Amino acid sequence: MAADRRRVYFNEFNVLMDRTAYLPLVSGLLAAYASKFEEIKSNYEFMPFLFVRNSVENLLLNYRQPCVAAFSVSVWNEQLNLQVARRLKELFPACLVVFGGPQVPRDSKEYFKKHPFIDLVVHGDGEETLAAILLRYLVSSDFSNIPNISWRDPIKGGYRQSGVSAARAKELDDYPSPYVSGIFDYLFTDSQALNFQAIIETNRGCPYQCAYCVWGGMNKKMRFHSLEYVYAEIEWCANHGIRYVFNADSNFGINERDKQIAEKLAEAKHRFGFPEKFRSCFAKNCEERIYDIAKILVQEKLEKGITLSFQSMDSNVLDNIKRQNIDLGIYKKLVGRFNQEGIPVYSELILGLPGENFKTWSKGVEEILEAGLKDQLFIYPCEVYPNTALSEEGYRKEFGIITKRIRLSEIHGLIRQEEEITEYQDIVISTTTMGLEEWKKMMIFSWLMMFFFSMKVGFFILSYIFLRYKIQFVKLIEFIYQDQSAIPAFLREELASYKQILEQILQGGRKAVIMPLFGNIYWDVEEASFLRLSERSGEFYEQMLPFLENFLNQQGVSFEQKELMESVKYQRMRFPSFMPSAITEYEFQYNFPEFFENYLRNKAIPLEQKSQILRIFPKDFKSDRFAYARQIVLEGRKSNRILTESSWSNKKTEAPLARKG
Repeated sequence: MAADRRRVYFNEFNVLMDRTAYLPLVSGLLAAYASKFEEIKSNYEFMPFLFVRNSVENLLLNYRQPCVAAFSVSVWNEQLNLQVARRLKELFPACLVVFGGPQVPRDSKEYFKKHPFIDLVVHGDGEETLAAILLRYLVSSDFSNIPNISWRDPIKGGYRQSGVSAARAKELDDYPSPYVSGIFDYLFTDSQALNFQAIIETNRGCPYQCAYCVWGGMNKKMRFHSLEYVYAEIEWCANHGIRYVFNADSNFGINERDKQIAEKLAEAKHRFGFPEKFRSCFAKNCEERIYDIAKILVQEKLEKGITLSFQSMDSNVLDNIKRQNIDLGIYKKLVGRFNQEGIPVYSELILGLPGENFKTWSKGVEEILEAGLKDQLFIYPCEVYPNTALSEEGYRKEFGIITKRIRLSEIHGLIRQEEEITEYQDIVISTTTMGLEEWKKMMIFSWLMMFFFSMKVGFFILSYIFLRYKIQFVKLIEFIYQDQSAIPAFLREELASYKQILEQILQGGRKAVIMPLFGNIYWDVEEASFLRLSERSGEFYEQMLPFLENFLNQQGVSFEQKELMESVKYQRMRFPSFMPSAITEYEFQYNFPEFFENYLRNKAIPLEQKSQILRIFPKDFKSDRFAYARQIVLEGRKSNRILTESSWSNKKTEAPLARKG
C-alpha cells in the first residue's frame, strides 16, 4: 500500500465470551461504504479493526501516525473508548477523533466540554456521514453543512452542531455488506485465536417509541435490505462457520418476507451445519407469522427460544413509557400453541418503570404466568441510556426518577480483570410510585420468582399449588419473603446474599455474581442461586415439604400430605443435580408424571391416584462444574433444557414412553 496514504483506525471494543467475540459490524459497515469512493480509497488506508478488549497501552501500540480514529461507543465500551481517545490525542494531537454510537448524546455540548480530546461526533447512522467527513478532511477542517454531526471549531475551539439533517439512503443495499465484500476475511486464518459471532440486520428502524429505548426515537422510519442482500450474508455466515447469528431487527416477524428469511436460515443450517443458533427480537401482534417462523427455526434447532415480551403489564405504566404490548389474547394463543409444539418461549419485564409499584408489579408477573408461560421469565432492572425519554431532565423530574451508576458486568461475558477500564450503567432505583425500600422488595421478589420458576427449582411445585388449590404463583414467593422463620436454610442464606447484592449495587458495585468454580464469566443472581443449589438439592427439597405444609395451612387449604409429598418428589427428581442421582426410578401413587407432561404441553388432565413409574436420565459431568454450568444454565436456560430428561410408564412391565427434556 502507498506509504503516503492517511491511516484510518476503527475502534469497536466488543463483549468477550471466553474466546468468542462478535465481528465488528459497525466498523465493517463504515469501511465498506467509504470504500465505494475512489477518492477515499486512493487517499486513505483503513487499518485492521480494533475490536478486542485490552489495556489502553496495548491498544495504543496498534497506532502508527493516525490521521483519523473512529470510535463506536456503546455502554459496554464507553470508558475504554474515552481513555484510548484521550491518550491517543496526547500522542498524536493532529489525529481527528470521531465518536459515534448510542452512548453519544444528541445534544453533545456538555460531552465536548467534558471530553476535550473529541473533535467530532456523528449522530445516528454513520455510513454516509463518515464518508462525507473523510472527503471533507482531505481539503479542510471545516465540517460545516455535513449533516448529522457536532464538532469542535478548530480555530475558535467552540462547539458547533450541524443545522441540517440529510435524507438517508432509501434502501439499505446502498451500504455494502462488510461480510460479502470480504472486509472481515483477513480475520479468518488458520491461527485465529478467537471464535466469531455475527450480527446481521434485515432492516433498520422501529415503528414504536418506547421511553426506555433509543431504537425508535432515532429511526422511526423503517428501511430494508433486499432479500438477495440478506441471503448473501446468511450464506457468508454459513460458509465461514459462524455458530451464532444475532439479528439486529427491532421486530422480526413484522414483515411478511421475514418468513422467507427464516426459511433461508433453515436451509443454510441444513446444508452447512451453520449457523447453529439464530437470535432475534420478535414483533408484537403478528400471531400466525411468528408461529410459522418459530416452527421453521425450531425444526432446524436454530432458535433457543421465542421472545414474547411485555416490559410491564400495567396500563398506566405503559402509557407513561409510550409502549404498546402484545395483545394478551394473542399472547395466550401463541404460548399455548408453542407449548403444544414444545417450542420454548420466554417473556421479559423491566423492573422500575415510571408508575410501577410492588402491587402492580406482582400482579403483572401473575398475569403472565397464568396466561400460560411455562418456560422463561426474565426480569431486568430498568436501565437508563442517552437519547431516550428516560434520560431527559423533564421526564425524570415528572416521574421522580432517581438512578444509581453501577459497575457494568455483562452477564455470561468474560470477567473483567482489575487492571481493565471499568464500564458503568445507570439503573433506576426510585420513582414517585416506588421508593427505595419498595425497589429492594421488588428486586428480591423477582430474583426469588426467577429462581423458582425460570430456573425450574420450584416450577412443578408452584404449578401444582396453582392447578390444585387455585393459589396464585406469586403467593408462595411473597410468603417466603414475608415469613423467613420457617423457610429452608438454603433460602435463608440466599435471601441474605440477595440483600448483600442490593447493598453492593447501592454502593456502585456490580449486580452480577462471580463464581470461579463454574467458569470465568458473570452469572445472573438467580443463576448463581441455582448453581449453589446444584450441590445441596437433597437437603433443600427435604426441607421444602414441611415448609409447604406450613404455607398451605396458612392459606387455609385442606390438602393430602401424600399427594403434596409426591409433588415435591417429582420436582426433586427433575432437578439436575451436579452429582448424578442414585435414584433414577420411582413409583408414584398419583399420576404426576403424566399430569405434568400434559401440563407442559398445554393439556389438562385430572390428577388422580394412579400408579406410574418415572425414570430419569441424569447426566454425569464427571466433576466438571463449568461443563455443568455451561450445558444446564448457559445453553439450557433459553432452550428449555434445564430439567433432567425423563420418561414414564403406568407399570414396571411396560416399556417407558419417549424421553422428555
